[in-house]
Amino acid sequence: MESESHMRNVAITETNPAGCTPGHDCAEHEAEHRHGPDCGHEAVQHGDHVDYAVAGHLHHPHDDHCDDHGPFDS
Repeated sequence: MESESHMRNVAITETNPAGCTPGHDCAEHEAEHRHGPDCGHEAVQHGDHVDYAVAGHLHHPHDDHCDDHGPFDS
């Protein structure tokens, strides 16, 4: 994973919330894909946690799904 000093930052806002979205179904990767170091997606600091840029939006790994944390220009 990128070091925090090299990560882009996105504030938690109404546009980029930090809530749970268990119904989010992203067709950009397999359901079995797990985000983390070396997953192939850009790590982005989002408030107090790290999200991953996937096809124009932020994914946050959460339990058995990815939360959609809003749009992101890669």
